[in-house]
Amino acid sequence: MNFKECVNTSIRIAVEYYENNNAEPYFEHMSENVKWYGIAIGQKIHGLDNLKKAWSEFSNTITFTLGNIKAEYVRTSPATCEVMLMYVVTGHYPNGDVIPAFQRLQFSWADVSCIDDKGNRQRQPRIFMVHISHPIEYHKDDYLYPDHYNELYKNTKKSVQEPRISLLGTDSIFYVITLNSVIWIRSTPEHQCILHLRDKTITVRCNLSDLEKQTEGTLIRVHSSYIINPLDVKAVWRFKVELSDGTVIPIPEKKYTAVKSKLVGK
Repeated sequence: MNFKECVNTSIRIAVEYYENNNAEPYFEHMSENVKWYGIAIGQKIHGLDNLKKAWSEFSNTITFTLGNIKAEYVRTSPATCEVMLMYVVTGHYPNGDVIPAFQRLQFSWADVSCIDDKGNRQRQPRIFMVHISHPIEYHKDDYLYPDHYNELYKNTKKSVQEPRISLLGTDSIFYVITLNSVIWIRSTPEHQCILHLRDKTITVRCNLSDLEKQTEGTLIRVHSSYIINPLDVKAVWRFKVELSDGTVIPIPEKKYTAVKSKLVGK
């Protein structure tokens, strides 16, 4: 079993469903005997045919946008694995309400014997169980019980579908990052990159040139070792730029005029 491919497919299924209202990748990778458990009490469907029937009868008037996706997997045997996706999904309702929720989406994958389009038998990974949950956020004053639940969820009007990149962290976790959540990026001598996000810092297995290509049009490379978000520029002065988090990034003298022009133009 290709565990990395199971992770990537799990991410693609979530993105296609929530942002393109496309459930076909879901069905394509499900076992005939799949068990699906939704977020509500008693919300369960057993069998692929029953799941397709339920989807065909369901009229969805809500649209969704996804934030950053964090993916983890556990190899349970050479032919099985568990994939957990964690993200914030925002529902946009017809009456104008915009409600975000932290969601966990767990897929149980297993290799099964399948017949392909040419009639050949081969082993392919299929989803045997889907479990969706909406855990509450952690409050600093809560230890075991959610005494401050009512303080954690509030209506918001944020509604932006942003470009994302998918990266493998040095902690072996797959991250799907919205570009506007990045403040700045620094490369390391170990051919890794440190991403300074608005809520945390992660280290990924990627070189800066690859990231420059993936973030072109949104982020700007100002130095051989640094990429920054122009929306977070606080001040620009001779050979330096200060960012919203207080970080000061050097700008090479030979590149200063061109870099300054890009930043001011933003």
